[in-house]
Amino acid sequence: MLEKRVANVQQLMRDNNVDYMLLAPTPNMFYLTGLETSPDERLQLLIVPGEGPLEVVIPEMYAETAEEKGDKFNLHTWADHENPVEIVGDIVRAEEGGAIAVDQKMWAGHFLSIKPLFQGCSFVDANLIMSPARVIKDSRELELLKEAGELADQVMELAAQEIRVGLMERELVLFIENKLKTLGAEGLSFSPIVASGPNASSPHHIPGDRQFEKGDFIVLDFGGKVGGYCSDITRTFCIGEASNKAKQVHRIVQEANEKGYFASTAGTPCEDVDRAAREVIDQAGYGEYFIHRTGHGIGLDCHEDPYIVEGNTTLLEQGMTFSIEPGIYLPGEMGVRIEDIAAVTEEGPVRFNNFPRGLIEL
Repeated sequence: MLEKRVANVQQLMRDNNVDYMLLAPTPNMFYLTGLETSPDERLQLLIVPGEGPLEVVIPEMYAETAEEKGDKFNLHTWADHENPVEIVGDIVRAEEGGAIAVDQKMWAGHFLSIKPLFQGCSFVDANLIMSPARVIKDSRELELLKEAGELADQVMELAAQEIRVGLMERELVLFIENKLKTLGAEGLSFSPIVASGPNASSPHHIPGDRQFEKGDFIVLDFGGKVGGYCSDITRTFCIGEASNKAKQVHRIVQEANEKGYFASTAGTPCEDVDRAAREVIDQAGYGEYFIHRTGHGIGLDCHEDPYIVEGNTTLLEQGMTFSIEPGIYLPGEMGVRIEDIAAVTEEGPVRFNNFPRGLIEL
């Protein structure tokens, strides 16, 4: 599998006249090598030439981890008293006028330390290569995403049972994190969002000490990783009986979620999926309160291509996976978001989240 990925990436490099690709310890490195380490101030670098073997430069503390990956790359380790830039200089043979692709998530300090090795070269975003390589998921990737989605569904059910008057947002966050990990996630897709009452009008609210009150809408947004692949789910609950207005808002968002999902077919432009969901909210008179795109791609990164947003004319293809997450956010009052991960298949869209989408009054 890794050999096939490397061959595909190197062909894309040659097609785009890229001489070297420099990848940090990010999902890009994991995708091509299976190697996963912790980014820090020490230089860690995957050097991908247009042809030939991959070269990995890492601190010697990661040597044992890297050696477990076998012969998938040439390994170069360095001790803390050594200068890793010298090792990189011995590996690369960049020619003036060449093009170098650089990982978006490489630390600026690391990039600046190796940049002088590429005098006279131009630099491009490594996503030029890695996004087309990663955007179509194979059968194993889809299975891991499905497993991650099922885990998220399971934790959502448990989290819903914990919601009660007097519970603090951050207390539910701790519960969600614990359940994700104890039930099989090797890590979190992102820091869980728990937003209650008026806090729910902020899509990326940072959970705090606010205690849940009767009548609150509670937005839960979280995900965990399985085999490196992320899940991402959002549901909105109410403590007690919701007001007629709140029920109406929830119904509108649920319909928008459905419209976006069923529009997610092969050959459809990404922006048309966004429009399908957005039109429901616009026609209901809440268009100005839907303040973000309809969705984002998901895989090894929680946010990656394709983005489901106005202006993205990319056509959906089988194997693409992304979120459908319309929302309505009424400042100082409430918010509603319903999010599922969908995959494009030959038979049409398939959801990886199946926890109920209707309003649950607790």
